[in-house]
Amino acid sequence: MVMEKFDTNIATDVLIEVERHACRHSFYEFFKSFWHIIVEEELVDNWHIKYLCDELQKLSVNIVAREKKLYDMIINIPPGTTKSSIMTIMYPAWLWTQDPSLRIITNSYSADLSTEHALKSRDIITCHKYRTLFPEVVLRGDSGGKSAYANTRKGARFTTSTAGTVTGKHSHVIINDDPTNPQQALSKVRREEANRHTGTLSSRKVNKTTCPTITVMQRLHVQDVSGYLLSKKRDRIKHICLPAKLSDNVFPKHLRDYYVDGLLDTVRLPESSLEEAKMDLGTSAYTGQYMQSPVQDGGNIFKRSWFPICSWKEFWGTKGNNVIQFFVDTAFTEKKSNDPSGILATCKINNQMYIVYGEKVWKEFPEMCSWLKTVCNEYGYTGGSMLRIEPKANGLSAIQTLSRYTSLNVTATPTPEGDKEYRARMVSPKVEAGRVVLVQGVWNEDFLDDVCAFPRAEHKEYVDLLGYALNYHFPEQQNWVQKELEKAMNLF
Repeated sequence: MVMEKFDTNIATDVLIEVERHACRHSFYEFFKSFWHIIVEEELVDNWHIKYLCDELQKLSVNIVAREKKLYDMIINIPPGTTKSSIMTIMYPAWLWTQDPSLRIITNSYSADLSTEHALKSRDIITCHKYRTLFPEVVLRGDSGGKSAYANTRKGARFTTSTAGTVTGKHSHVIINDDPTNPQQALSKVRREEANRHTGTLSSRKVNKTTCPTITVMQRLHVQDVSGYLLSKKRDRIKHICLPAKLSDNVFPKHLRDYYVDGLLDTVRLPESSLEEAKMDLGTSAYTGQYMQSPVQDGGNIFKRSWFPICSWKEFWGTKGNNVIQFFVDTAFTEKKSNDPSGILATCKINNQMYIVYGEKVWKEFPEMCSWLKTVCNEYGYTGGSMLRIEPKANGLSAIQTLSRYTSLNVTATPTPEGDKEYRARMVSPKVEAGRVVLVQGVWNEDFLDDVCAFPRAEHKEYVDLLGYALNYHFPEQQNWVQKELEKAMNLF
């Protein structure tokens, strides 16, 4: 029996056609297929990559058909999640497989970054694989610049940067990738410059009704480009928000179900990397860049300038016989993906409350009880002191255990009324009046970062404890503040 000779050319043609079909009909498949052209390391896939690719593909249908756009899009996502590879490098190259005549404008905070993205996209378009799968897409020989180039089918890629110009250029889609960096976002002038430039980009459209703007960035300030756009036309924008850890900021809400162990990406952004990022950036910057919850200049409900700081010498010089009180919020967990326990040691002197010490810890029940005893002894506990624990289930267990097995005076704080934000606003006038003084210590910055980022902070223990302490030390003012706040709210 003679074996039939296998035609390798036919097999190759079939494989090429299969891959061409897969890449043309799925941006996600295209992304995976061409990843190795721009990145040497193997692709580490995660659910958010396919989700974003699919969302961009939905937009492309109307872009290619020159029909009314579905919406503009804002994507808020942490650094290190391949966002630029998806949006600014791969997407333009894929769009030309759908329609080579499309004209595309991409923007970033610097000209160098915009050019780098355009070059990587060009590397894809000129690679052997792309030319084999999509031979109809050919770059013009007289238009091979680094930051701008065109193809033989009248399509073009233009790049610009914040404060740059794209005079005379009009596009079918605009991709605004990181219009400001973290340093620029600290400057009101640079933020406003980025917002104006974003407005200018909207005038660079072939047709305003069909050309969508896609903005992708980490949140850097409440008045950054995302904040600016959402305040102007939220109802015409699809907002995708993917913080590094599960929170109320995840949007659309159904995406919460895709988080694994409370994390967006367990490989790129594991708990250890997030903890390191928080230490490097500080809580405020981390809350914006990784949790997509930017903080107002100086703070949100509470401002940093409201908290004077005194030395230990000053504190002990005025303390006299005033007693130190301790306020505790218990969680009983060692997992840093969960909320921690927290403690504040406070002392009222004349008409001011001094915070002597604060700390957040992740400890299981036995270690927590031992730790509480140690902290109390180290920070001025006396026979007149009281350990006041938040009245929730695990807090009540701690009260019972500490009362039975230690000599500490332990009780529950009064059950709070209203939600956390309402309670924070109730006590904020006392803080603004300078009644809360921090005693100098390494814990100061962590406390200020968390309190001033509230209600957008990742952890809220310090805010709760601050409220408990103020309500305890200033009970005579509590009813008056509540009545005034309720009176103000009734005006609306």
